[in-house]
Amino acid sequence: MDLLNSNPPAQNQVSRRERAISILFYPFYALYKNAHSNANFLKKLLFFLFIMLVLYPVWLIEMAAFGFLIWFSLQFTSVVYVAVPVEGASMLPTLPTHGYVNFKRFLPIEKLQPQIKRGDLVVFENTKTDSELIKEGKNVTGFVKRVIGLAGDVVKIRDGFVYINGQMAKEGYTLKPRSTFGGQTISDCQEVTIPKNQLLVLGDNRKISLDSRQIGLISLKDISYYRPYSDQLEFVQKWRNSSTDEQAANSSIFDITAYLSFLNAKREEAGLSLLKHQTKLDQSAKLRAEVMLKYDDLSFEATRSAYPMEQAMKDSGYSNIVYGEFPMLGYYDTRELYEAFIERKNSRDFLLNKDYQEIGVSTFVGELRGCPVQIVVQHLAGYIPPSYTKETIKSWKELVTRLKEVQPSWQILKDYEDFYKRHRHDVDKLNEIINTRLTMAQAVVARMEANEWLTEEEKKYMDEDRDLYNQQTALAQKLNEAINER
Repeated sequence: MDLLNSNPPAQNQVSRRERAISILFYPFYALYKNAHSNANFLKKLLFFLFIMLVLYPVWLIEMAAFGFLIWFSLQFTSVVYVAVPVEGASMLPTLPTHGYVNFKRFLPIEKLQPQIKRGDLVVFENTKTDSELIKEGKNVTGFVKRVIGLAGDVVKIRDGFVYINGQMAKEGYTLKPRSTFGGQTISDCQEVTIPKNQLLVLGDNRKISLDSRQIGLISLKDISYYRPYSDQLEFVQKWRNSSTDEQAANSSIFDITAYLSFLNAKREEAGLSLLKHQTKLDQSAKLRAEVMLKYDDLSFEATRSAYPMEQAMKDSGYSNIVYGEFPMLGYYDTRELYEAFIERKNSRDFLLNKDYQEIGVSTFVGELRGCPVQIVVQHLAGYIPPSYTKETIKSWKELVTRLKEVQPSWQILKDYEDFYKRHRHDVDKLNEIINTRLTMAQAVVARMEANEWLTEEEKKYMDEDRDLYNQQTALAQKLNEAINER
């Protein structure tokens, strides 16, 4: 009786298992059944072809779709992580300079989006990030930064610290204490109220990070991945103890000798000539730094201060053919300044310019818009020999020859006492012009043949020579007419 009663459940169990297998793996189940059927060979062959040509491809498509659906669901419910490429030093010490970091996908559907909180890491992309990544030549998708300000927060950067709703933020994840300074979009001591659906984001390596201070606030819709602050335990061991950050000194320890050593090592690596320290460029950089803060004008053209680098060099007793400057706000030690400049492509290209041979640096502490700040200004200069064409030199030599040929015929007029007495002013003026043109033309030829740059006086003469030629021609014509009247 027990055996009779136990058979049906066992059969039912086998039947259910068989049905499950037949549904999940129906092409293989059909092959098995076909192989063990009593049908004739032709029917088995036809059914085998039907399975392989129809059922099996359909099953593959269904399995792929089913697998994608599972993967998609896990991704967009933030159950699984996605390895996102990171590149650059802007998120040190938290993230590596190169490699992959796990993030959760940020849902594009607003109602299903997780709540972003302060301290979260986000990967975002917009037109500004795309433009910057192209400039930097980096093959990554978007920026990776840390969320600092949420909608409704009032954020201010002052004296190297971030203040959120009036409270100084404790930021042990930053690479250096007291290292946050304003940029082009969000400046020092500027209060920023974060609008709805927007965020203020900063890099952990504040002194080199390109973030909301330069590119502005970001929108929630720009975010593609995120990493909650609560899920960053693996990074904590890399962070600082921020309890003594307020005690950090607000002055820079800068050593031009050490800085030049770092920079020249990089230039040597690039096959460039080494820079020499020029104290006169230190002085010109200091003069520019002072007026930059005084007039809130960091532009090379000195649009507000009307005191450009060229004038600062003159006032420092220095001149050269090519020159340039690069200002940066913030407190830097020697290595920080070097790394800050080398990290960014525009400043890196500036420092690795083959035309520069000398450098000067100045750090100046002052106030900008009533806010304490330090500015670091670098002045670089160099000499490039001119490249006068043979035709240009030939034309000036021909001018010297012509002036020498005509000069005696006009000088001799002084020997004709009556004529000279009547036309003394014109004769003297004409000879003076010829002598001036000849002297300057000879100087220009000598300079060009030596392949040297013209002096400011010589450049001025070249601009005025056409007018002198016209005066010479007019006086010569007037005196010739007077001679013919005799």
